Amino acid sequence: MKVILAGSTGFIGREVLEQCLQNSSIIALSRRDLPSSVASNSKLKVVILEDFLSYPESLLQDIKGAEACIWALGKARMPDNATARKVSIDYTLAAAKAFGQDSAPENRKAKKFRFVYLSGSGAERDQTKTLWFMQDYRRIRGQVENDLLAYAQEHQDTFETCIMRPGMVLSKETNIRSLIVGLGPSVRMDVLAAAMLDIALNGSEHRIMENATINQIRS
Repeated sequence: MKVILAGSTGFIGREVLEQCLQNSSIIALSRRDLPSSVASNSKLKVVILEDFLSYPESLLQDIKGAEACIWALGKARMPDNATARKVSIDYTLAAAKAFGQDSAPENRKAKKFRFVYLSGSGAERDQTKTLWFMQDYRRIRGQVENDLLAYAQEHQDTFETCIMRPGMVLSKETNIRSLIVGLGPSVRMDVLAAAMLDIALNGSEHRIMENATINQIRS
């Protein structure tokens, strides 16, 4: 199975890439070439994408045959809200629609295209709710979730999405039992990456997956 990955150079994306290469062929969308130590892997195809808002036909041909996407692009801290909205909302929806369009019945068989989106436990889908911390970030993440779920609802025959809501993401060397009790919901990045890959390959009955479920999916 061929999987698309966005965000392959990030903290979590690097782990997703490493695990993907052990299980399936992968197409990494990137603004720049990946290190030769990774790019030389025969299972990896790097597609240089300068504008994450535009998916020309030539690029869609490069990713033809992909059946799922793991979207791990973005970070909690952005220079300003305009940039945060562009990266978090506009980039994500542009990709979902481009891949969804390529998944139309005339282009695909019965299988739906799966879009696995990395959100966060603080995301707030209710855009009118009063929030006491990280208001903009949480509302933006919530809006992405709303838009993805709405798109999936409108294209039920060809597109499905699963939204991952991890708590604090820890390095894979961390022993969770050694952490202070009460630190809050958390998941090791290797467990999170494995869960996202599992859903990309096999699907899930969950449309939104909270931290507790993420920790259970690979247990």
